[in-house]
Amino acid sequence: MIRQLGAHDGKEIVFGFDRYLLAELDAYVDVLGRFGTVVQEVEHDELHYLSSAQKVCERLRGQERAVGVLCCGTGMGMSIAANKFREVYAARCVSPDDARLARTINNANVLCIASISGLTLNTEIIEAFMRTPYEGRKLEELQFIAELEADAAANVPAGAAGPRFLRKTA
Repeated sequence: MIRQLGAHDGKEIVFGFDRYLLAELDAYVDVLGRFGTVVQEVEHDELHYLSSAQKVCERLRGQERAVGVLCCGTGMGMSIAANKFREVYAARCVSPDDARLARTINNANVLCIASISGLTLNTEIIEAFMRTPYEGRKLEELQFIAELEADAAANVPAGAAGPRFLRKTA
């Protein structure tokens, strides 16, 4: 995932949300539909931010032609939960600049937004996230993150195994 270049525009968009977005749900689906096919993994009786994040992130595993968009009240809870999943690089973005940097520097594949920010600002954030390509910047740092992720999955203490990006040499 970390080496996948290009923009997210045209990919399948797996969309998760909580009860705070219900009043504007159709408008958000319309906005997302401008950038790809929208798949909603969340049923209306399961509108908790944690279960929404879990369903979206599980659906993204191993998918190179899919991207996630998560929206809860602040976007923080979704971001924290999403980043617990392997191959998920979630970024909480509160501005279009955040979204562009999440793509160009960190190659994020899940956008987390705050419903309290409103549809107008979130539309700009979504557009920046979907259209900004990852161009291969900072691959060494992203590889380091992938190694931390692998160590965590294997329950290996940080720094105990494998080459490390930030390891000091004697």
